[in-house]
Amino acid sequence: MLVSLYMIKCWGRPISFYLFQKFVLDVTFRPKTRLDPSVNTRNLNHTPIHGGDGRSSTSRRLLRIMKFKSSIINILFTKHLSSTPLNTSLMNNNISTLTQTLTSLTTESSTVTNSDDRICSETTETAPPLPPPLITECSFFGSSDREARIEKALSYWRKLGQPKLIVAPMVDNSELPFRILCRRYGAEAAYSPMLHSRIFSENAKYRSQEFTTCKEDRPLFVQFCANDPETLLEAARRVEACCDYVDINLGCPQRIARRGNYGAFLMDKLPVIRSLVEKLAYNLHVPVSCKIRIFPDLQDTLNYAKMLEDAGCSLLAVHGRTRDEKDGKKIRANWDAIRAVKHALRIPVLANGNIRHMDDVNDCLEHTGADGVLSAESLLENPALFAGFGTVDQRDLVVEYLQLCEKYPVPWRMIRSHVHKMLGEWFRVHPHVREDLNKQSKLSFEFLYDMVNRLRDLGEETVSETASEDEDGVQVHCAES
Repeated sequence: MLVSLYMIKCWGRPISFYLFQKFVLDVTFRPKTRLDPSVNTRNLNHTPIHGGDGRSSTSRRLLRIMKFKSSIINILFTKHLSSTPLNTSLMNNNISTLTQTLTSLTTESSTVTNSDDRICSETTETAPPLPPPLITECSFFGSSDREARIEKALSYWRKLGQPKLIVAPMVDNSELPFRILCRRYGAEAAYSPMLHSRIFSENAKYRSQEFTTCKEDRPLFVQFCANDPETLLEAARRVEACCDYVDINLGCPQRIARRGNYGAFLMDKLPVIRSLVEKLAYNLHVPVSCKIRIFPDLQDTLNYAKMLEDAGCSLLAVHGRTRDEKDGKKIRANWDAIRAVKHALRIPVLANGNIRHMDDVNDCLEHTGADGVLSAESLLENPALFAGFGTVDQRDLVVEYLQLCEKYPVPWRMIRSHVHKMLGEWFRVHPHVREDLNKQSKLSFEFLYDMVNRLRDLGEETVSETASEDEDGVQVHCAES
């Protein structure tokens, strides 16, 4: 900065203006955008949600950068160069040109960055009314009579059919089309993505884009993150007529949850958690469920679970890892802790963790005694997991998912993420197809259907090549295996 100002003072020429813009402003305030989800190191289950104005955080940052850069240009160059009459006109023209260029570039960058935030298709049809709850209750679930409250929770669970195979909540990934796809292949219930209670209450656009449902999307848990009882209740009342449980996220371990003071970071503030549960239990006509992580100490976990049951929680989902155990592929879930919670409580308990195949489902239910299991990451790779491993070609699943997205539109970012997950094995065999996908700043259904057809052709070629080479005694890896 000092070097650039010195050049301006000494030279008073357009070249100083150019160097300052090129090597100071551009380096310091260059927007950091990432368009390729394959190199995104964030946990997809915890993507930061949009702000209250409906814009993405990247979009707002770009606008601030544009305004700040324009202000610096006008202030510095007008101040230091106005004393040089010979260059004033020229510099004013350059300033105007550069400001227009910055505006144009920022707008283009914002457009590219947010292309995945667009809804994948628009419909002119009137949206169907939200379906009524499967079970209509005429009273609140909260009660000072503990026995009556627990019996009501158990009776409600039995009337729902006691689903055992459940799609876990996943930010930007357990949206309506994906939930329906999983239900078609064995899932008996599902969670919505985690929704931010304050933004959901205040922003109609956020509500319409981030939460949709339909008649076949039942039983349904709608999950919120929150730390304020009144805000949570306001959000919950907007969905209680079209879901079967309102769920409180008490298990998110990511940094965004730490910054937002919600999820697993409320484990240090148990009175706040109790107030959230009680507020919903005594004011909603549908039951309250909670999804938690365990404490390092088993007794702390049991005390925590009992407190939730006493506060009015009607169903508890337990992720068998602590708040610090974020890597599910390296750290196995503690099924013993889940079993201890199940034995300590009387309300239904769901187990979460280590569910990758149907054998895991059966082993978990037997080991923990839980009433059901949740699966997340494994379902993203194989939405037909609950129907039996390897029962459906992943390419067929992608086509079916895309058709559901055309019927129930969602933002392109969700579609991009699912395509990468479901076709991960195919992309490892044919990385050039993945590269073509990553190059698309704006996706379309036509491109995605064509991409799947390309993989079909490549798969058939691989099979034929394998068959011919096997005759010569050469073993070749086949993408169909």
